Amino acid sequence: MKHSAKYSVNFGLVGCYMPDSYSGAFECTTRKQLADAIRDELLRYDMPAYLFSDVRIKRLWQFTAKNGSSCAHFSLIHKGYALRFEGLTEEEYRDAVASENY
Repeated sequence: MKHSAKYSVNFGLVGCYMPDSYSGAFECTTRKQLADAIRDELLRYDMPAYLFSDVRIKRLWQFTAKNGSSCAHFSLIHKGYALRFEGLTEEEYRDAVASENY
């Protein structure tokens, strides 16, 4: 079975329960796809590209290969705003995609 990482992405003020926006769910089957997806989200929310280095993409990809992405949440924070990547299980990913298609 090929490894994949599944995430949903939201953006909002740090410490707020409800995000300002939700980018949806995505699945990546390579480390490069995951890196590109993270960079795309930084660009979408006009956050500095240097925040990508905080992710430590090689370590993140290895961790998700071993443990799955559902326990690999992370946030990139800049000027009081957080870009949150919530790791998903296969079932959570399917549910998120299904709800986005309505």
